[in-house]
Amino acid sequence: MVSESLVLSSIDHSVLTIRLNRPTALNALTQALRQELLQILLDADKNPAVRTVLLTGAGRAFSVGQDVKEMQEMYKKADPDLGSLVRDEYNPLIATLLDLSKPTIALVQGPAAGGGLSLALACDIRVITDSASFIPAFVKVGLAPDTGASYLLSRSLGWSRALGVALSGETIGADDAMAWGLAHHRYATFAEAEVKASALAKQWALGPTRAMAEIRRLLLEVQGLTWRDALAKEALAQDRLGRTRDHQEAVTAFLERRAPEFRGQ
Repeated sequence: MVSESLVLSSIDHSVLTIRLNRPTALNALTQALRQELLQILLDADKNPAVRTVLLTGAGRAFSVGQDVKEMQEMYKKADPDLGSLVRDEYNPLIATLLDLSKPTIALVQGPAAGGGLSLALACDIRVITDSASFIPAFVKVGLAPDTGASYLLSRSLGWSRALGVALSGETIGADDAMAWGLAHHRYATFAEAEVKASALAKQWALGPTRAMAEIRRLLLEVQGLTWRDALAKEALAQDRLGRTRDHQEAVTAFLERRAPEFRGQ
């Protein structure tokens, strides 16, 4: 009997839906799941048929982060090498999401904790349900935020609020997630949220997705720069986008008084 995949994926209307598939374990992240997810993301980046990525979890959680049971062998040693685990297996996931050439949406129900929190934050926007919660639980196990959480939390919440939640490990519920700008759209049930998130992903897939990825890159890179350096980054982005087929199509469509047909090129 062939076991079911740890990560399910399907393409519809140029939207790649990726579903973490360990519902009985609240989609805890094992080595095998991480490797499978990374390969799917790398393949999506190169696949012209994929224009938008929608990331979610099966069952009642997005992901509770690292599967602690899998780490039992590591903790039999006196000095577990957590740094290598983060560098070799978690950081490539976040780097791939943040560098992805297509826009990304996280659909979150239930907890997104630890590394699961980082996966959700690394997506461009978050669509959540009333049951969604974001949990920077690192401090509760005597660790600091990793997998990009320190970077992404501080940019999502601001330095002071991010520090407060990281030091306490407090759960951020759906109300605060919306009020603080951590989430962008909220719906009562997963079924409703999934319909809305899929519709939004399909809408994005019809847009200038290369420009959308460039916008993400620009907003990530200008943080902490001087205004002069930010202006230079913007000019470089326009250098790249001004030569794209999508920009030329938008100009032509405007002159011809019709809607543009974008291809992500």
